[in-house]
Amino acid sequence: MTRSLTILIFFLILMLTLVPSVVGTAEAAAQKPPPGKAAGPSNEDCLGCHADKGLRGGVDETILKASVHGRLECTACHAGITEVPHAEKLPPVSCQKCHTKAAGTVSTSIHGRARGAARAGCQGCHGTHAVAPAAKLGAAPCQACHEPVTRAYLTSVHARALARGIQDASLCFDCHGEAHQLRSHTDPDSSTFRAHTAETCGRCHADRALVERRHIPIPQAYQLYQKSVHGRAVAAGKPAATCNDCHESHDLRRANDPKSSIYRENIPRTCAKCHAGESRAYIESIHGTAMAQGVTKSPVCIDCHGEHSIRASRDPASRVNVAAVSQTCANCHEAEGISEKYGIPGGRLETFSDSFHGLAARGGSKVAANCASCHGVHDIRPSADPKSAVHPTNLPATCGKCHPGAGENFAKGKVHVALTAREEPILFYVRNFYILLIVVTISGMGVHNGLDFLRKLQREYRRRGGGPATLRAGEYNATQRGTQRWVERMTLSERWQHGLMAVSFIVLVYTGFALKFPESWLFAWFVALEKGYALRSWIHRGAALVMVLACLWHLAYLPTRRGRSHLMAMLPGFQDIKEAAQNIGYLLGLRREPPGFDRFGYIEKAEYWALIWGSVIMAGTGFMLWFENLTLRFLAKWILDLATLVHYYEAWLASLAIVVWHLYYVIFNPDVYPVNWTWLTGKISEEMLRHEHPREYERLRERGELGP
Repeated sequence: MTRSLTILIFFLILMLTLVPSVVGTAEAAAQKPPPGKAAGPSNEDCLGCHADKGLRGGVDETILKASVHGRLECTACHAGITEVPHAEKLPPVSCQKCHTKAAGTVSTSIHGRARGAARAGCQGCHGTHAVAPAAKLGAAPCQACHEPVTRAYLTSVHARALARGIQDASLCFDCHGEAHQLRSHTDPDSSTFRAHTAETCGRCHADRALVERRHIPIPQAYQLYQKSVHGRAVAAGKPAATCNDCHESHDLRRANDPKSSIYRENIPRTCAKCHAGESRAYIESIHGTAMAQGVTKSPVCIDCHGEHSIRASRDPASRVNVAAVSQTCANCHEAEGISEKYGIPGGRLETFSDSFHGLAARGGSKVAANCASCHGVHDIRPSADPKSAVHPTNLPATCGKCHPGAGENFAKGKVHVALTAREEPILFYVRNFYILLIVVTISGMGVHNGLDFLRKLQREYRRRGGGPATLRAGEYNATQRGTQRWVERMTLSERWQHGLMAVSFIVLVYTGFALKFPESWLFAWFVALEKGYALRSWIHRGAALVMVLACLWHLAYLPTRRGRSHLMAMLPGFQDIKEAAQNIGYLLGLRREPPGFDRFGYIEKAEYWALIWGSVIMAGTGFMLWFENLTLRFLAKWILDLATLVHYYEAWLASLAIVVWHLYYVIFNPDVYPVNWTWLTGKISEEMLRHEHPREYERLRERGELGP
């Protein structure tokens, strides 16, 4: 009992001690204004005077209540007012009392660090009584201080999109950064600093979802720019164009807007901001003058260099790289609509591609002349302009850049050689002659050898049980084996001559057609291996020297006793015509027996003299092409063009003749298949000699040179 009483007395004393303190605290709390309500006059008290709009400092109550501060009392911002009327001079409004973090951020921004009138206060951007949420401010707060750029922005594609209700459209802060952290474009930490501009634009233009949602026409603009010569230079810290250099910073407009910096007719001026010299040359060129006259199809900078993906000319992926510039030019000059409308001569790419320069370029040569090498780069002028690099009086100097000592003969002939009767009658008729000669000759060889093969096929059919087993007179049984007696057909010297000629011919054919058809699977590996035409050309020329050496060896051989004998036996005569007619009759089944050939029949004679003729033609024209500078000192260019044409078609004639005529008789002929080894051993069997050259066989037998 005593313990309980003690506890009760303790609680009574404690309550008597705490109650006055609690009551005092409650009274104080009752006297303190609620949150958002400053001590002093109420809003109604203030508006009693300041609701008068004619009064200095007049306030629209509706605007005030609609602002983000609408729930605050006037005295929450306007400190120092304890009663009304209040003192005329009051302490300045201090936003940092509530917005401490924002105030600290602003102090480090370009607005906070500025001095004097340039220093922007909170009210300058947010307003005084009509303070709105940041999302609703738009570009209006910036306009008071940045009126020119804001006016430019309001005409831009971004502002117009925003006016149509497209919320994705960029505002000032989307580019310049968070409102309170704005920095100068010269500040390396600024989002509008030159090195960061493309990245800033890329926030939207590299956003795939946004690009697809808003149908932005160039979805990879940012990625392409990063790979460009400009983007790489900026990334490396070097001065180069960024997005705003071409598109403008605030007045960004669509490409079809005549006031846009990227409007087609304005592009040369836009590029001139960095490339003034090139722009001046372009304006005076045929392309620039045509554009100035309203020919909107005339190329401007981006047609040759690209837009966002501009690359250095040395970059293999560049449109103006030496390997690609001719195709870039052809995009316009070979376009049928453009050439027809403006009267531009067509076929220029084809004639260039078929020339040595074009063939070398197609094969990967980095030094062969291209369109720009002759016509110029930015200062391209019509050929009739005395200042043009391709004006006849200037051609020696233009060609002399690659061909030292070029003279006036370089101008005596067309540069783009179109093989038409009107433009190049001599070349036109020579080419047609060769085409006709090749068709008739090779067709005749094919028919002749085809008949020979069928005749021998018929013989084999009979031998294998399809008819009488006995051979007809003059027929040769290639399957007979056993002891053979051999007769010398070719001496060692003759075999060496033949071998050198054969090897050099094969190499010449392959390396020559590799020049003409570099994209073909047969030659592409060789072209890719050498990375151009230096190796190919030297192999070709080396083989030519070997062929010439073989020819000279043969000329030295002819005065010998055996050489004279062979030469006399090779001379064509009436007997050859007679034997040819008899053999054709035999192959057609009109005669039972073939003619009896001597040491050389019309087949060998035709081949020998064709070889002599072809070697002279190929060597002569080949050396003219090899030493073209020397040739053009004495001969006009059209003669060199004729030599080129003859060299090419003679190569076709010789190659097809060897394949259709010679290889048939030494390989595919059933009498010798799989190969006639005489070219290697120098010997022919007595049986083969009797069959192929019966008159020589009889003569040798009568002389006793065949043995008993």
